[in-house]
Amino acid sequence: MHIDAVLIFEPEKTNLLYPFSIMHPLWEIRCGALRIFEKIKKQFPDARLIFSGRDKHLNSFLKRFNFNNETLSKENILIYHSAILPTDRLWNEIISKYQKYSKQENVSKSVTFSYNQVPFMVFIHKDEYINPSETDKTFFPKTLDEYGRVLPTIEVQEPKVINYLWDAIYFNGDAINDDSRFYENQIDFSDLKKNGVHLINESSIKIAKNTKISPGVVIDASDGYVIIDDGVSIMPNAVILGPCYIGKNSSIKIGAKIYANNSFGEFCKVGGEIESTIIQSFSNKQHDGFLGHSFISEWVNLGANTNNSNLKNTYSQIKVRFPKQEINTGKMFLGLLCGDHTKTAINTSFNTGTVSGIAAIIIADGMLPNYIPSFAWRGTKDCSHYKFEKAIDVAKIVMARRNKSLTNEEIELLRLEYEIITNKI
Repeated sequence: MHIDAVLIFEPEKTNLLYPFSIMHPLWEIRCGALRIFEKIKKQFPDARLIFSGRDKHLNSFLKRFNFNNETLSKENILIYHSAILPTDRLWNEIISKYQKYSKQENVSKSVTFSYNQVPFMVFIHKDEYINPSETDKTFFPKTLDEYGRVLPTIEVQEPKVINYLWDAIYFNGDAINDDSRFYENQIDFSDLKKNGVHLINESSIKIAKNTKISPGVVIDASDGYVIIDDGVSIMPNAVILGPCYIGKNSSIKIGAKIYANNSFGEFCKVGGEIESTIIQSFSNKQHDGFLGHSFISEWVNLGANTNNSNLKNTYSQIKVRFPKQEINTGKMFLGLLCGDHTKTAINTSFNTGTVSGIAAIIIADGMLPNYIPSFAWRGTKDCSHYKFEKAIDVAKIVMARRNKSLTNEEIELLRLEYEIITNKI
């Protein structure tokens, strides 16, 4: 089963991944060490990636990652639903079952892959791909169900599906372990141990060359892999439990307590007490305070002693509020879902299952509401809006500190959300 290209597409209900979906296409979600599209590229390094999604979000993604969205051609192409978590088990199953299927005589070379007869992936063989065109980028995803009726179907085990952000949180530990196959340890552990670093279950620890790990640090991979990427700095007396991924050029502050199932993307500053949390990239939670079962998007800054609750006193299932609906998550543990460019003041406290939109300035005494709209100024009920021009100016200053620029495409997405929040559209 040779794959020349993968067409990654967004599902229709992107709003269910709020607030991350305000600024990002869904294939950008980090779950494990890598974003979804990065996992696919690692799995098929010679394949071209082609993307289909919301136009404004697609344009922003292509600009930020310096990609050109390539055209379709007569080749072996995999049509991939971006909410499906790419795992080693999934790839092994589809490849082995396809090889078994293709040994039959006089069968279609193109197939759909489904679970419980619901198609989620299509493989189109180049010999059966007639007259490729640009419209196929949107045509294929929209007609996925039809392919399930027309092409032969291969049933697979239940895939992991990220329907909501909390799915990524709960899949994260296993996803880190799964992504470990893409990493190799690059340093001599004996040098670390001579300098007072404590390593537990060394076979599950992978550290890049260009890292700085200070005396007194404990890295315990007893329950899962710990992956420390290029340019990471870990200050004295931090404790890191696996599964855990620490992204490129991130730093772990003195005495940090990093419990299991955490992923921190590139250029993050992390301190205090954290468990079961994904910090996408370029965000800071570097002071004391607790963060648990949370998803933090990009360019977020959580002020000193910011805390979230992740368990209700009643031990009941947690409901979350989105702008137009309330959803019962079915989870007992869930913390903060936070959108891009939001910032909190010192001593900020979040309720269980709080959702905050993008570009909010959160300043409040006591507990905040469970839903904080984008561009909120303070975050309390009926608070005012952050001035759009000021929010843009601050975003540019913050991003410049990481040698990044706010693109016109990102400004367009920010403006669209601002107009929705202020009822201008």
